[in-house]
Amino acid sequence: MKKDDLQVFNGKDGNKSYVSYKGKVYDVTNSRLWKNGKHVNKHEAGMDLSEAMESAPHGMDVLERFEHVDTIEGFRVKRERGKKAVIKKLYRMFHPHPMLIHFPMGLLGFTVIMQLIYLYTKQHSFEVAGFYSLVTAVVFMLPTIFSGIVSWWVNYELAITKIFMYKLSFSIILFIMGVIELVIRFSMPEVSAGVGATSIFYNFMIFANIPVLAVVGFNGGKLSWG
Repeated sequence: MKKDDLQVFNGKDGNKSYVSYKGKVYDVTNSRLWKNGKHVNKHEAGMDLSEAMESAPHGMDVLERFEHVDTIEGFRVKRERGKKAVIKKLYRMFHPHPMLIHFPMGLLGFTVIMQLIYLYTKQHSFEVAGFYSLVTAVVFMLPTIFSGIVSWWVNYELAITKIFMYKLSFSIILFIMGVIELVIRFSMPEVSAGVGATSIFYNFMIFANIPVLAVVGFNGGKLSWG
């Protein structure tokens, strides 16, 4: 198949959706993430994705799930130049967002576990451990959210889709919740005991971190793995 022939398979007007990667052509017609021949409002069917995949949050193993239908004659990778190309190169080298996001996710999970053990055993050391874990998680959220926005810009040119909107909005909600929890705990150290309306609210907020975090993680998984 010639490169110009690939453009016909754009997922529109009844055409199939084909994309190419390093000379191989894949049929993504049946993927829900390529509905109407478009992926995250940036990539369109009928395109070569060799350069784009270098910055994608997933590897070529995602494409390998689809049928390999053809090859591109005389394939050559087109290289970007300029400041954005430099930022992309640095991003690919250090992967700040995938690296940072594991810290708040793991720390928040640890916070909830420590709080559960504390409420069951009444051993204050568990609550203190969970509290310090919460502090660290909230501190890590800021660079994690910022690096996520940079990743969104570098890889997807700030394309507005449900996945990105869910990730960003629930990440901000999670950060606000964490700040509220810290303010309450700093101002009233005894609040974690679970007695009284404020204590109930505080513990509810602690445990509510998990479903909010799950929304962030679920949409991140959809973006990475389809």
